[in-house]
Amino acid sequence: MKKYLLMIGILLLPALVWARGLSFTEEMHGYAYYQGEYRNVSVHFKIVINDIDAWRANQNYAAAVTGELRIDRLPSGTVNGTLQILAPAPNDVGRLLTYRFAGAGLQFVGIKHVYNNAGIDLLDDMTTLHGLFQPLGQVQPTVQDLLYGHNWTSELHFEWWKPATLWDFSWSFSTIATPWYEDLVVKILFLKTIFGDLAKVLFPWAA
Repeated sequence: MKKYLLMIGILLLPALVWARGLSFTEEMHGYAYYQGEYRNVSVHFKIVINDIDAWRANQNYAAAVTGELRIDRLPSGTVNGTLQILAPAPNDVGRLLTYRFAGAGLQFVGIKHVYNNAGIDLLDDMTTLHGLFQPLGQVQPTVQDLLYGHNWTSELHFEWWKPATLWDFSWSFSTIATPWYEDLVVKILFLKTIFGDLAKVLFPWAA
């Protein structure tokens, strides 16, 4: 009996002492008005949430972002930053995904404004990023400036309507410090927190 209880304890130990994390990738394309002209932009991010339970408990939790930035007629390069996922929009309805990153001589701040309405509109909210590219060191606009002052000159899209994009996103999920028997649970928990009932439509395996 003691051996049996010890075995159960060993199996449960990771869930008790480890923070369950998650990483995934996101690719976006669009444009930026920079240095007096419109330029094509693409970014490819890896986003890491080291503790999914802490993220769900703290609306201002910052996930880590690393990736590559490409802008027409500028050298491409790596970027690093943070992403706040579904923090409350200040003095407004809905929630925000706030991206901040820097690298390759540039800095960026931008938001996705997600309203509380359900349905297909949620996809546009979740996949449209408005922001501002600047040379490093300049004073950045606040979230309020972007939200109310429309102080943005870049629009990037996660192209969810392309099957290949959605496929790559779906299969990019990887858990961190998570027991094998909770691997799928953590992935589904993230998708349902983000997309609600729409998760069952976009990701049937998460139903």
